[in-house]
Amino acid sequence: MFRRESNLKILYFGTAAIGVPLLRRCVLWSASQGNSFGEVVGVITSPDSRSGRGKKLQSSPIKQAAVEMGLDVYQPADVNSAESLKWIKACKPDVFILFAYGQILCAELLVIPRWAINVHPSLLPKYRGAAPLQRAIMAGEEETGITIIQMSERVDAGGILLSQTIPIEPDDTYDSLAEHVARAAGYLVEKALEGLLDGTLKPTPQSAENVTKAPKIRKRERLIDWSRPAREIYNLIRAFPSRYQAYTYFRGIRLNVIKAELADDDGAGVPGTLVLESGKLLVQCGSGFIEFIEVKPEGKKAMNASAFVNGYRSQSNEVLSPE
Repeated sequence: MFRRESNLKILYFGTAAIGVPLLRRCVLWSASQGNSFGEVVGVITSPDSRSGRGKKLQSSPIKQAAVEMGLDVYQPADVNSAESLKWIKACKPDVFILFAYGQILCAELLVIPRWAINVHPSLLPKYRGAAPLQRAIMAGEEETGITIIQMSERVDAGGILLSQTIPIEPDDTYDSLAEHVARAAGYLVEKALEGLLDGTLKPTPQSAENVTKAPKIRKRERLIDWSRPAREIYNLIRAFPSRYQAYTYFRGIRLNVIKAELADDDGAGVPGTLVLESGKLLVQCGSGFIEFIEVKPEGKKAMNASAFVNGYRSQSNEVLSPE
């Protein structure tokens, strides 16, 4: 609970679904009686874009949530444009809260509010960039976290206000890990704002050592290289959100791997070879085996491994290809 009431005007920046719980929590602050930080005076998110098979115009998850809650939404193609600057100044914000927005704010914007804070899902300075959770899972990390930083013009390089460690379980996927991060973010932002209001929290410069990058995932990185060890491939498969997956090719057809399990760390053979064993569909890796649980052939609905084997009459010793 907050120690005192305030009337901060909050401007929220976000696009991805991971930021929706934090936005909802910010709105709850303004509805609370006697312990309110203030109110959300506006939400800035990415413009609608065309996606999916029908190329229909889609709003970001943040916009959808904001509209549902009756908040003012602004969707600039360039958040640093003169028009954007005018809109933001008109809101007279006391604080920017940014979580998974997708654009870098310029110095002219950052001086508008009293505070500008960014929620970053890693333990900075590790995994600076657009894909920290994916990169952490791909690397086989056993923990990650959330860092609340004071925004600067350099990407994810601002002073640290607060951080919290979050374990990565062996069976965590991007979606499950993002849920843990999203739930924890609200509490940590509350603590950060409380400390800033009380004057007890000051930013600590990030260490120049142990800086690692987490650039946006390229499509080609999701293509499975079956010559790699099974554990590395398992980490790759679980590192992506449900809306897009790691993939391979079966009989020239693209095959998305939605869910898999690590069957064995040992065992060598021809990489990519299918093995049907005791009702399971295994794939030989450079060392060890992966078990397919759920897949999606190109142009088809997702299906479990048994349905895939029956529908395509796949055989042991068939080999998955890189193209």
